[in-house]
Amino acid sequence: MSLTSELFLVRDDGDLDILTGERDGRPDGMDLAGPESWRRTVWGSRAIRRLGARFLPALVCVHNGDVVAPDEIPAFLTEIALVRAYSEHLAIETRPPDRTVESHRHHISCRLDGIEASARYALGAGGGLLIW
Repeated sequence: MSLTSELFLVRDDGDLDILTGERDGRPDGMDLAGPESWRRTVWGSRAIRRLGARFLPALVCVHNGDVVAPDEIPAFLTEIALVRAYSEHLAIETRPPDRTVESHRHHISCRLDGIEASARYALGAGGGLLIW
């Protein structure tokens, strides 16, 4: 199972309209946020918490996913830039035994690319992001 990032718009009645792959116009694969295990081993790791991240670590505590509200998207993009700047360190601390540091860093970078693209798309659409 994989974590995905889905765009949402807030309807007039306050409910969320989740825009999945075929409805949001993003290229295939840009919604991938990493394997389910990353909820705790990467995005919820002590290494990422030490950076001061708050959105990605929330994935470990929230059973149904983490919602980044439309007005929080700019702060979320800042967090992604912070995590990207320390991706080598994050890869060293969270590397699974069957992967090299470089391979793991690349995997983290690719997932950050997709999450960032989703967040930027949400920003442009006036929506938010749901990672689950």
